[in-house]
Amino acid sequence: MAPLKWMLRPLVPVCLDEILDARKALSRVSKRPWADAFSAAKRSAWEQSRLAILPQKLLPLSFVIDVGANHGQWIGSLLEFLAIPEVWIFEPNPEAMRACRERIGTRPGVTFFDLALGELPGQAELHVTASSDFASILPPRSDFLEAHYGKNAAHVVEKKQIPVVTLDSLFAEPRTVDLLKIDVQGFERAVLCGARRVLENTRAVLMEVNLQSHYAGDDTLPALWNMLANQGFSLWSLSPPFTGVDGKALWADALFLKSDS
Repeated sequence: MAPLKWMLRPLVPVCLDEILDARKALSRVSKRPWADAFSAAKRSAWEQSRLAILPQKLLPLSFVIDVGANHGQWIGSLLEFLAIPEVWIFEPNPEAMRACRERIGTRPGVTFFDLALGELPGQAELHVTASSDFASILPPRSDFLEAHYGKNAAHVVEKKQIPVVTLDSLFAEPRTVDLLKIDVQGFERAVLCGARRVLENTRAVLMEVNLQSHYAGDDTLPALWNMLANQGFSLWSLSPPFTGVDGKALWADALFLKSDS
């Protein structure tokens, strides 16, 4: 590969290494890795899908659950590369769910739930923020978030009452979940506590984990890691962390595998 890099570098000096690395990575899941590697949109989708930290032994995926889908960035990216027969998508913010539905479209096998997941059924107050990425049932630590993510990004613009159910309550009988993705902005503990039975039959959990506290009452990686360890999971990999203005690692996506997978 080195001679090829040397010959092509004068033609595409800026992104050559990125394209070659992408081609190698995409060969795992793409039928046309070279074409996808030259597409900036496909490279972005590959990064957002977190397929880079999923082991080959998890594929193919038959049943995936996306908790906290926001605009569908993650699940939409994953579906660009994988044909998944059944997908459940959870997003309690109506505006975000509309964007998610538009992005995913009418793919067969996809079910949308306009619900939040938690430890107990009922109602909760959703803090809707200027940037939907930071919306959470937990109150945001606004000073911290604005210092690292930009002015007003986590400013609460509205509070909405939303329905909450447990993931366990949606399963009449045990089923194997290949991948459970959780991105709920600090509310992870409640989601996991309401999914204890589901976790018994889950092969992998992909979760956005805070490395620094972002919300009042949230849990950071050590506590969540311990919870999942008690459910029989071990840490497989971490994505490169997102760093703040001072270089401190703020969050990352963590992949946990059931120990017997």
